[in-house]
This record gives sequence, C-alpha cells and structure tokens, in this order.
Amino acid sequence: MKIEGAPQVRTGYRKSAASATPSKTFGQVLEAKTQDRYVPSAPQPRTEPEFSLAERTYYGSVTVSNATQAKLKQLAELNAQADYTGMSPDEIYAEIWNRYDEAFDGNMIAIRACIAGPEEWCVINNQFFDQITRHIFNPAIVAARKEGLELDGRPYTEWTDAEIDALDSSARDKATEIVKDAKLKVLGYDGMNFEEREAAIREKYAGKNTTSDFLNMQSELDLSGVLSHKMGVYRAGTYCAMLGAKLDAALNPNSISNVGHEKYSPMTADQWYRVADQPFDTAQFAAAMKDNLHRVSGHNGWTEDYVKMMEGFFDHFITGAVDDSLDQLLGETKE
Repeated sequence: MKIEGAPQVRTGYRKSAASATPSKTFGQVLEAKTQDRYVPSAPQPRTEPEFSLAERTYYGSVTVSNATQAKLKQLAELNAQADYTGMSPDEIYAEIWNRYDEAFDGNMIAIRACIAGPEEWCVINNQFFDQITRHIFNPAIVAARKEGLELDGRPYTEWTDAEIDALDSSARDKATEIVKDAKLKVLGYDGMNFEEREAAIREKYAGKNTTSDFLNMQSELDLSGVLSHKMGVYRAGTYCAMLGAKLDAALNPNSISNVGHEKYSPMTADQWYRVADQPFDTAQFAAAMKDNLHRVSGHNGWTEDYVKMMEGFFDHFITGAVDDSLDQLLGETKE
C-alpha cells in the first residue's frame, strides 16, 4: 500500500552540479534489466499452509520472499553504481531513502521504525542502514576526527588513550546527529519543534484508518522523536515494544499468543499484505493495550502512577484523546 504523503525527494536534495550523472531510481534500474526484471502483480490468495512456500531466501534465521530478495539485490547493485560525489549528507540520505521507499511501496517509515510488520522488513532495514552507515555515518566520523586533530594541533602520537577515546566518542556523536538531521529532513520535520512535528503527523494521517496507516503513524511518531520527547526514552521503548507485541498478536495468525512458543513463526509479507488495507479500530486496540498493561504491571514492578501514565499515552497517541491528568503526571515526573 502506498501511503499518501510518503516522503519525496525535495528539489534541494537532488544531486548538485558538482556531481556526475544523477543516480538512477529503482524503477529505472528495473526498466534497464528486462531479462531479470521483477514485475509485481496482484498477489493470489493463499491458504495458511502455503504461506511458507513463498519464503525461499534465508538471511540467518530470517526468511525473505523472492520478490523482496530480487529488490534487495537490485538495490545493492544500484548502490554500488551510485556516485555521491559532491552531495551533502542530506542529499545522500534522501536519495537512498527514496529508492527504498519506491521499491517497497511507501513502507519505509514502518520498515525503519521496526515496531511491527513482516519479518523480512528487518532485512530491508539492515541493508538500508548499512548503506547509510557506509555513505554518511562513517565519512562523518572520519571528518569529525580529522577536524578534532587539526584543531588540537598536536601529532596523533602525542595523544593519550583517554584523549583519543574522548575524540572518538565526540566524532561518533557528531556523526549520529548528522544522520538524525538528514532523517528529519527527508521526513519533512527539520526546523520543527516536537509539538509541531506531532501536529504535522496527526494532520497527515487524519481520516486514514487502515492497519498500514496506523502502523505508519506510530512509526513516524517514533522516528521523528516525538515519543521519546513526550515519554522519555525508556517509556517510549516500552510503549513501542508493547505496540509490537499486541500488533503481532492481533495480525499474525502464528503469533505466540495464538499458537504458543513451539508453533510460533514471525509474520510473513503475505500475511501482512492480507491485513494492511483493512480498517483498524484504534479504540478497541487501545483497550487491549490497557488490559495487557494491567496484566504485566505486577511482573514488571510498575507503580500505579506509571500504569496511569502509560494509559494516558495509549489514549493520547493511539486514539488521539487529550487527557489533562497525563500532563499533570508528566509535570510531577519532571519535577
């Protein structure tokens, strides 16, 4: 499913005049490879035992469908041929992101957030992240490290181990910020504060009520930093983990809660696309999240205030409800 408003390369992100011939898009590469081209078609309904037959390629313990394997191979080839000379980190990130988003039907937001979805999405995310690391993160570390050495002025041989460790840590932090800023720009949230990002996301998904819409919205709230800002990193991690577990229980016929540990198998692409376009009841889902929250709170040692706070987050981010008591609890926590 292609979500309306999926990230597009903005004019400022295209290759500069200093660059060589612009890299081809994923679609153009497919057009050029007529002999081994993958042409998607409407999936035929499969019975439950047949799901596994579509999974042919193995990445460690993860199975990947033939269609996704073909796309990953072509994207890897495209990356090897790409010339990023003269491009900024923002431009490189946008170019790589849009290739993947085009190839995987506008699902990169959900794929990148890793909250829920088909098992094979983690392989897509890993390949994407490897390319971002190679072309943006690692060069940014090298540049920051070089800058630090030049500013200090001393030969590298005169640096102590502690000083080198501090420089390396600072370089990694700078590189992380560069990648994060590039991600926010491709999502369209650069220059916005967290409240503006949340408002923009709510507006983007207003009136959209499919399973895919819901997952994309939650994923975008996570990727934009809204969840961590509002909840704190630990609670945001708990929230996303609970979302993923409950979505798997609701959408995966072979989830642990449905068939038990021994028969469990992760969701396949076939199973995901069978439910992706179905209407999603956020009120019912929030109620199920709250029920699960109460069942596991004792085991996790969560206090009554913590449970109330998480319930407030469920209402706020899942159903869109505004709860004054949540703001009060958050205020007390910050104090």
